[in-house]
Amino acid sequence: MTEFADVIVKNARVFTAADDAPGSFASGFAVAGGTFVAVAHDDTELDAYVGPQTVVRDLAGAPVVPGLFDGHIHHVFGGRMMLRELQIDSRADLDGVLETVEAWAAGLAEGAWIVGSGWGSTLVPAVSSVAARARLDAVSHGHPAVLTDDSHHNVWANSAALAAAGILLDGSGDLLDGTVRDAGTGEVAGVFFEGASAPLRRAHAAAEADTPADFVVYSTAAWHFLHSLGITGMQDAGVDKPTLDALLALDAAGELKGWVACCLALHLELGDRGGLTVEEFADYALERGTDRVRTTFTKLAIDGVPPTRTAGMRTAYLPTPEHGHDHHGLVYYTAEELAEVLRSYREKGLHTKIHATGDWGVEVCLDAFETLRGEGSTMVYQIAHGQFVAPADRQRMADLDIVAEISPFLWYPGVIVESFMDVLPEDVALHPQPNRDLLDRGILVAGGSDWSVTPVPNLWLGIGGLVTRQDPEGHFPGELWPEQAVTVEEAMRIFTINGAKAALLDDVIGSIEVGKAATYLLIDRDVFAIDPSLIGGTTVLETVVAGEVVYTAPGVRAPQ
Repeated sequence: MTEFADVIVKNARVFTAADDAPGSFASGFAVAGGTFVAVAHDDTELDAYVGPQTVVRDLAGAPVVPGLFDGHIHHVFGGRMMLRELQIDSRADLDGVLETVEAWAAGLAEGAWIVGSGWGSTLVPAVSSVAARARLDAVSHGHPAVLTDDSHHNVWANSAALAAAGILLDGSGDLLDGTVRDAGTGEVAGVFFEGASAPLRRAHAAAEADTPADFVVYSTAAWHFLHSLGITGMQDAGVDKPTLDALLALDAAGELKGWVACCLALHLELGDRGGLTVEEFADYALERGTDRVRTTFTKLAIDGVPPTRTAGMRTAYLPTPEHGHDHHGLVYYTAEELAEVLRSYREKGLHTKIHATGDWGVEVCLDAFETLRGEGSTMVYQIAHGQFVAPADRQRMADLDIVAEISPFLWYPGVIVESFMDVLPEDVALHPQPNRDLLDRGILVAGGSDWSVTPVPNLWLGIGGLVTRQDPEGHFPGELWPEQAVTVEEAMRIFTINGAKAALLDDVIGSIEVGKAATYLLIDRDVFAIDPSLIGGTTVLETVVAGEVVYTAPGVRAPQ
């Protein structure tokens, strides 16, 4: 006997993202118990599911798509950023940044820290001096200030923050690699690359410690925001114990309205394991994983980022007095060392995502993956970001079955892409994100926002930019390597089913198929029928997670 549906959607243009029918569109579907029980190409196929309590929604041809999947996100930090931190426009010049800081400082209580992010990495030369630190001191009005750049790998701090962290201004004492000195005086400039910022972060955490309840608030706020953008699943790319505990608490209370694949921060310097060893935290997470909080991934970093010349690049960076003429950045592991870490993860049944922004970093990762595959490993391995991948290594990714996780949206002109031009030869800087080639080689390509590194996790901008290789918001003119553009359908898959597959969540989400959770979106435009330059402006009218409406656009009546 056919099960009566709770809801039937008909007379719609439904993009299913189902693998067995590329380009497939359905006219409607039936939902019962939070699950798709039928997907129809002819609405009459749904008649048998109509019962006395069934709600039938005729959408009059309106578009419906699967819930979006963000394959690289730091959602708790995004929630904290929204609620408590200063957000700086990455396009602002130094004067603009300082004006923003001063306005924020005026509203703070005595003793509070100024914590913010987003200043453009193109400003690194401008802030790398004692004079710039003095200007930051002046607008901070006594508050310690720690400001992260738009890559979230580097920090600019004022004198009060340095004092709180025990960093001597004159440059004496033990300074971590990555501490920038004033070129003229040798004093600490206030800029810290990569892990050199750890003392500052610890000092802030000690002064303004977040509680477990705070983490729940941050996660909840993030999810509400993500739902408004149509995001219903994610791979969080750096889950420490407080973040995991918050997700588990929400899930236990029935308040987690989405799915998360957690990349455990086992070896990341900035991850808080709550006093547990690497092995203890891995066991803690694996024992507590649920259907909606998956705990079988880890996260590593092989290099830094190009704007600060810390990404591992095969081609030398442009010469500077500090780095000379043959600087290739940093790679934190040899292939042998990385393989050993991956073996320890494999023994625990853990898959791995590795941050690799430079082509040298990618090469080392692939050398390690090749060793593991040769030993019979069937674990999922993801190259995260992959802004620069040599052609030969693109084929190696295909041969070794490696996921290309592309994030953030650096496939069209923007501030970070401009910063590439400042540090790399033009022929390298203008050829990031070879997404077309990756797809053509049969590689699984999954997309992510990298929020809170990026200011907003609007995946529609990423989708539109993938298709046009142009800035969907129009702030930056021109195209970026347009030969690497993808189709609308490919872009939609990159941010739906491909992300779910890469995170091993495609058993429940990522596409509109019978047996999967009824997770879908009503949107204001048919992205398959409009000018691709308009895709980035897509508005979500309604977000449904497992049959539950979790978001309705304010002031907008979704099609009924």
